[in-house]
Amino acid sequence: MMSACADPPLDDRAVPPEHIFADSLIVSIEDVRHIANFEGLQPYSYADRHHPLASINAPGPCQAVGSSNITFTSGWKEYRAVTYSGTTDDLRPGGIAPINEVSHAVAIYPDSGAARGALAQLESRLNQCASLHDNAYDFALSKPDPMTLRLGSAGWSHFYRTKASVLMSVGVLGIEPTEQVATAVLQTITDRIKT
Repeated sequence: MMSACADPPLDDRAVPPEHIFADSLIVSIEDVRHIANFEGLQPYSYADRHHPLASINAPGPCQAVGSSNITFTSGWKEYRAVTYSGTTDDLRPGGIAPINEVSHAVAIYPDSGAARGALAQLESRLNQCASLHDNAYDFALSKPDPMTLRLGSAGWSHFYRTKASVLMSVGVLGIEPTEQVATAVLQTITDRIKT
């Protein structure tokens, strides 16, 4: 005889989503070197962070481009960012070696709505920044799909994307083709988020 209080069949139970850890979404330097086809990349210890960085050297809404505390807003539960950088032997006029850099960051929010809200705030700020036509922040902003923003300019590409409760950011400077490298790193992070 079955009790009226018997547990429902396993198939009918709501399975809580698996917890996502920020560290598990970071792409290793070996993988980024392979993606970028650039063995000269090295970890940049200053940019290995568990909290967003503030920078106020930009006009109002443009702070969202370089200040990760504004990019990711508040309300996140976990954050992690890394940068891999290197130089090449291809000297520019004046003997300056170009900097090559791949950076990526992830913030995990309490739920997908909060992550999408952070992306919407970021999009609003980036549109405001673009409308200022500041030469230091001359970029093209596009939205390849509802969950992705793309910034691009000569020699660099930057993407922002949400999936589940995660907002991710990937930037590539100086490693061509910048957009292809950024897209591959972004997709690697996206594929690690199981929902």
